[in-house]
Amino acid sequence: MAVEDVKPDIKSLETAAAAGSADNVVDGHVGTLVVLKSGAVKLKLGSILFDVSQGSDCQFLRGLLAVDVRGDNSSVAHLLGNIDAQLLCTPDLDALV
Repeated sequence: MAVEDVKPDIKSLETAAAAGSADNVVDGHVGTLVVLKSGAVKLKLGSILFDVSQGSDCQFLRGLLAVDVRGDNSSVAHLLGNIDAQLLCTPDLDALV
């Protein structure tokens, strides 16, 4: 049994993002993480680069929930998991110049 490759074409997504077109962007695709040889991580959103670094530690439990709001005035909350760390994304000012 052959499994079909359903991953989106990254080049077409980057081209659409750079052009500002949302027609060809797949749901859930925000940007591209770029890992440099030095170990530094950048986030590319369209033509803008962001520096990615680890955020500060938190001393209390945090969780990520998805709330499914239904039409009959009811809702269901789904716990997606605990948040163990956070990332801080700041614009790469050197790349903007």
